[in-house]
Amino acid sequence: MAQQLPTRDDPLYDYLSRTQPTPAAILRIPRSADELLPVLRNRSRPEGQIARWKLHREPVLPQSAAVLIAELQGFAFPDRSDWRTAEGAYRVVGAWAIDSQTLLEVVFSDARRREGLKPDAFDTVSYALLTLQRGEWRWQAGYASLRWLGGYSGGLLVNDEMPPVPHLSVQFPLRIPLLGEWRFEQRLSQFEQDDAVTWWGARRVERDFNTRWTLSLAEAFKALELPGGAVSQLVPYYLYQKWYSNAQRGSGWFNYLAEVGVVYKPDAENRLYFFWLIDDLRAPTAFGGSSITPRKVATLVGARLHPAPNTRLILEIVRSDGTPGGGVYDDSGHPPRYAYSYKGLPMGHPIGANRVGLYVRAEHENGRWLYAVDFATLRRFHEYRPGVRGYTLDVLIGYQTTERSVFALRYRARHLRDTGAPETRSGWYLQAIAQF
Repeated sequence: MAQQLPTRDDPLYDYLSRTQPTPAAILRIPRSADELLPVLRNRSRPEGQIARWKLHREPVLPQSAAVLIAELQGFAFPDRSDWRTAEGAYRVVGAWAIDSQTLLEVVFSDARRREGLKPDAFDTVSYALLTLQRGEWRWQAGYASLRWLGGYSGGLLVNDEMPPVPHLSVQFPLRIPLLGEWRFEQRLSQFEQDDAVTWWGARRVERDFNTRWTLSLAEAFKALELPGGAVSQLVPYYLYQKWYSNAQRGSGWFNYLAEVGVVYKPDAENRLYFFWLIDDLRAPTAFGGSSITPRKVATLVGARLHPAPNTRLILEIVRSDGTPGGGVYDDSGHPPRYAYSYKGLPMGHPIGANRVGLYVRAEHENGRWLYAVDFATLRRFHEYRPGVRGYTLDVLIGYQTTERSVFALRYRARHLRDTGAPETRSGWYLQAIAQF
């Protein structure tokens, strides 16, 4: 739970808004699992019990529980505002406890189709997942976007900027002699890209060392095909790539990435974290040997601080490098399907390749009022490669009018430039949210 953020479409945020209705909860402000647990103590509501079961803090689901949550959003803009989107959006969440250890969740929403870089990449069904617990093993099957660890600006290896994909996953405790017990998770997905089948998979192990330190090791791949079938899911992805690349084909069919993460917890609220992603570890030869594909890395260093009561400050620096022939997440001259992206959106951190970024978020909640500022800057890492540079700004003043509704006055500004004319947008708008 050290730094696991639910995906933006996860019903956990909806359950939180029912058990602890605050402006931040109704507005779905991102929270990591360790922040959600302390406020999900209301056992009298089925939403709270379901949420705690999902976070491995409740042994069973409430018997035959069924939850239906509907949300409507409306937007109003001044005549001179340059930040216009659709005038409304909806979200419907349904959850059903089939038995004490089986949960079905479905989310219908057009919120992500309302704005963003690729609104047409998203469907109306944004989340449909069946979760089954059997002993210490937890299985999931369905359709959802994914996210693992990383920072509040995004995860380096697995991030929910990408559209939902069908996938299977399994979680269980992994006991390794001399190394203790680790939490293990593995996912596999198959989807269509450029009218061809594409495979994606990821696995990670995570362990707490005393109450302060957490270590995470993870690897992921995107492949144009999977020779050997189940072999790919039984051995380390790097060895799999190396064996089949050496045996029968070049390296342009299997894109391998790995990540190391460390989280330090000085107390119950504050966090310091470091994540380092390796894209192409001199693939496929690694140590010794040569390769036409150069090593590329990305780094995320961040802190989550609580300098005052009801106040949260997040500071992150993200850096991704690149070479003249390609950068982190790029196809590096291979077929476009090989790139670590889907429907034109990154499967990793949204910073992309050849960037250095600073992300700052400050928020303060005072009763019914919420004040928040998001600010991010971008610049190029190498000047010889193209890359977006500039800044984005989001200012929010929210007021909770009733237990289930919030009004928010927002200002957004965006000034980004690559090789052509800058993209400049700014303006105020009013957001109204009502839940039923």
